[in-house]
Amino acid sequence: MIYDGICNLCATAVRILYALDHGWRFEYVPSQQLGERLRARYGLTEELLQGQMHLIRQDGSIASGTAAIAEICKLLAPFGLICNVLNTSQAQQLYNWIARRRYRLFGCRDTCYVAYPEESHGFD
Repeated sequence: MIYDGICNLCATAVRILYALDHGWRFEYVPSQQLGERLRARYGLTEELLQGQMHLIRQDGSIASGTAAIAEICKLLAPFGLICNVLNTSQAQQLYNWIARRRYRLFGCRDTCYVAYPEESHGFD
């Protein structure tokens, strides 16, 4: 999961997902720490990275925005209903609207939030 590590909303979403991800199925990488080689490999421009969260699937394809969150929710059951709601055009439109205004609405951090496997799965 690639996210904006300085965005308060994104960091909070990752903290919640990380807390629910007891099997550590996902790696959470702030876009600010994504290397140029991986950016190029997946075609992730700065504009794309600033616009949405991204999930790199095991087959190398990418899900973005609400589709990425929905795929993660499916694996972190019992969130089936949320998955269905997130897979709508209205949800993606709302996501895009919030994403464009996220710093104004939720603020941003001075430092990048990074989730590490050795951290506790809580909101310490």
